[in-house]
Amino acid sequence: MTRKYRYSSELGVHNTRSTWHEVHVEPWANDYTLFPGEELVIIAHSNEAVPTFNLVESDGVTQVYCEKTMDFAVFQKGVELECGHKRQPGAST
Repeated sequence: MTRKYRYSSELGVHNTRSTWHEVHVEPWANDYTLFPGEELVIIAHSNEAVPTFNLVESDGVTQVYCEKTMDFAVFQKGVELECGHKRQPGAST
């Protein structure tokens, strides 16, 4: 069953680095790994307000904080990803 939400926001993350890069979706601490040239889309949902995003960048990791959000989903090429997608040995999670 698909749940309907009143508001949603979308954020694309692109890895232009020459190595893999982690994307963490907070406050859920879900992690996804992007290889060079890959991208993903985070869609946040809410019934109360339009969701917003805050980014924190560090070496090897982008933390995406979803604000005013009830739920979220992460997609790559239209396919929903699960937490731990392509997690690499030595990852920061």
